[in-house]
Amino acid sequence: MRNLRKPFMSQLHTIENNSHKWIIVAEGDQSLCIGIVNYLMYHGYTVTGVGSASDFYRQVFAEPYAVAIIDGTLPDQSGLVVAEYARKNTAMRIITLSEPLFSFTVPANIKSGADLNLVKPVDFRLLAACVTNLFSRLDS
Repeated sequence: MRNLRKPFMSQLHTIENNSHKWIIVAEGDQSLCIGIVNYLMYHGYTVTGVGSASDFYRQVFAEPYAVAIIDGTLPDQSGLVVAEYARKNTAMRIITLSEPLFSFTVPANIKSGADLNLVKPVDFRLLAACVTNLFSRLDS
């Protein structure tokens, strides 16, 4: 049975279907965020989408997230700062997303604590493969 609920301060949704595979997506582009959330949910993950750093901070300790996908250009704070915060304060694995024009930030994203960085536009199949890889390392 699926339990539909709204995440804190977000118009996006979470479906609880596999509690040990929880993902939080912080993406400023709402349509991209919804696309990522829906694609990963289709692949069996429990996913919460938020549109800002402040929503990320409010939500991150509310549920047992194992992976964070963080946009490098959130509307209210740099994704680098959010990733660094997540690395220092949680045990989550982190995937950062960067704009193609800002590819020079990829090393900075990795230095901030990201396990992986993907350049937009994001290939959802690649993103799902990266998430699966991170979860396989968490499970071992």
